Amino acid sequence: MKKNLLGYLKPLLPAILLSATVNAQTKTTPAKPDLVYHDAMEFPVIDKYHNEPNYNRMPEKFKATVRPVIWSLSQNSAGIAIRFRSNANTIGAKWKAKNNAALNNMSPIGVKGLDLYALVGNQWQFVNSGVPDGNGGNFQRNILTNGENVAREYLLFLPLYDGVDSLSIGVNAGAEITKPQSTTLLDKKPIAWYGSSIAQGASASRPGMAFTNILVRKLQRQIINFGFSGNGTFETTVGESLCEIDAALFVIDCNPNTQPEEIYDRSVKLVQQIRKCRPNAPILLLENFVYESGFFNPVVKQTSLKKQAELKKAFAELQKQGIKNLFYQTGEGLIGNDHEGTVDGVHPNDVGMERFAAKMFPVLDKLIKGKP
Repeated sequence: MKKNLLGYLKPLLPAILLSATVNAQTKTTPAKPDLVYHDAMEFPVIDKYHNEPNYNRMPEKFKATVRPVIWSLSQNSAGIAIRFRSNANTIGAKWKAKNNAALNNMSPIGVKGLDLYALVGNQWQFVNSGVPDGNGGNFQRNILTNGENVAREYLLFLPLYDGVDSLSIGVNAGAEITKPQSTTLLDKKPIAWYGSSIAQGASASRPGMAFTNILVRKLQRQIINFGFSGNGTFETTVGESLCEIDAALFVIDCNPNTQPEEIYDRSVKLVQQIRKCRPNAPILLLENFVYESGFFNPVVKQTSLKKQAELKKAFAELQKQGIKNLFYQTGEGLIGNDHEGTVDGVHPNDVGMERFAAKMFPVLDKLIKGKP
């Protein structure tokens, strides 16, 4: 029997060994102690509007004014990234996750890992992920190994569904790591995006695949991510924080988390608030898409359609009030029409995230065209 088994496996051994080699090459490796580490706060922290020395999405003063769950979610580092330049052939990271969180509809990399991109020409190209293996929330990984000693501009995205207490970037001994020379992602006003768990990044497989982060790279413009899982509900207390952002555009994307009967009043008040504090910035109201179960469950479908109708009604009322520079985008086709764009029928997978970004790119590009 053993001989027969070996005879059966022998022709398959090259493929098995090749598969093992490929798998080994695609994984990030544990960081070696000979890397020289630098506090990431030494470099520009982007997609974050305040200057406090942390990786939180809201400044400390809002702890007393927003709901506790909003404050807790604002500690997740969704969208925040580090810009730096290095000629290192090895780049690693050490980071401490606030909660060592785990979700049943997201990969650990998306929840609490890192994503490294390099500027190649004028486009950001994925390098590798920092995989959060073990150690109870204290992670140390090499992200790039055996690379070329070529100076490049880098972008390091932080976790989507956990916070970061500390972060250091490591490079091989003798390599340089500095602030960026290129002004890419540093020289324009950001977009502010207020929404739900989908906007926060559920359920991208890794941070760079959240649709807001895809749009950051496509538009070459920062996006302040105010996606609050289960809690994007047109709140004026959140609006107070939004008002502090000198944004090129405000996107209001709160339909998924808000009950139909609340959408009209809440959205009208929020838009009025933003228009008062930011009289010239364009505001885009974005509809929800119909969840997958809605194509089989008429109650879910009717709820989704009712939400869309209520936001349209609010838009018409705001136009009637004379609110200028206000725009509307339907939810049709946001994640495609083949019903394969979600992880769980609600939250986009990577396919859905790519489609969401592709659908929104021309809309946003038109609204911010020519804006500083």
